[in-house]
Amino acid sequence: MLYQRQRHSPDRLNNSQRRTYDLLRSSILSTSKSLLLVERELTDALSASRGTVRAVLQQLAREGLVTREPKNGTRATGSLLLPLDELRTMAQLPGDCSPPVESRTIECRPVGCPPVVRDRLRLTAGWNVLMIESLMVHDGLTIGVAVGYIGVSESQSRRIDAEGQDVISILERQLGIRIGPSRTTVSAVTADEETADLIGVDIGAPLIWLEDVLEDQEGRPRALSQLRLRGDRVAFSANARRTA
Repeated sequence: MLYQRQRHSPDRLNNSQRRTYDLLRSSILSTSKSLLLVERELTDALSASRGTVRAVLQQLAREGLVTREPKNGTRATGSLLLPLDELRTMAQLPGDCSPPVESRTIECRPVGCPPVVRDRLRLTAGWNVLMIESLMVHDGLTIGVAVGYIGVSESQSRRIDAEGQDVISILERQLGIRIGPSRTTVSAVTADEETADLIGVDIGAPLIWLEDVLEDQEGRPRALSQLRLRGDRVAFSANARRTA
């Protein structure tokens, strides 16, 4: 009887904490920074009880997606919404009126030709691999760390200037390679001690792991790029089509 009353009660038609979390999180991922979230308004918008909404806000606060302060209320922190189906340089992100994403190089050096990278890039004898590690910074906040592996000849590795450049910029502007498609993989990981220190999150914080194998217009793989991005500051969008 209690279940039936809750099920048909107007303010409990969608009173699942999991569903409420998903709906609210999707609504605030691309919202403006510091948007005020009012519990009373959210109960109506989400068709959930105030207790459920409060529990969801507490969970979002633990994950860093909202901030809760006495007298200032609960506010969304805002996230950077990036296109998953387009290849852009850091400077071209996010592509709207927001500040661009900066690439700050922290290490750049030849690493020989590791077999795993050699096989992924289909490198032949005489090629080396240039490793570039950089921080991704948006509006003064470090949102991720990127590592790129580019197959280069010995003469190319000596003349590449990686400072402030991302993998796509180096391929196009310094090596003269016309970029074609990429093969992209997205997964979820947690922050290890080194990554947590680099991007300013707690050890074990949720991260998005993204890998691109960048190809030229002839379909030859040219670079392997791996990114670890803050799960509380970055989200992705893409256009998907149903095939026959």
